[in-house]
Amino acid sequence: MIGKFTTMSAEQGLDLSSLEIEDLIGIFVGVLSGKALEHMGLPVKEGEEPEKDLRRASVAINSMSCLVDQLEPLVDEDVAKRYRSLVSDLQLNYVRIS
Repeated sequence: MIGKFTTMSAEQGLDLSSLEIEDLIGIFVGVLSGKALEHMGLPVKEGEEPEKDLRRASVAINSMSCLVDQLEPLVDEDVAKRYRSLVSDLQLNYVRIS
């Protein structure tokens, strides 16, 4: 994930209300990227064989793209490029498997 998070123990949890909007969007993009991979049938966790669901993969990727569009004015150019690259990589993988 791209962002500046302080290390917290599992007992402490993560107080989402204390995060800046760019950090929250970064979390959402990270979760959606994992779901996109999973729905494309690519193993996200070792030993797991997920089912393909290309409709859900497409929704996850398109949602990421919208979030990244909103995030771009709030982050450095380098960070925005990394997010864009992540979306592009997922789009290419989607095209390859569909």
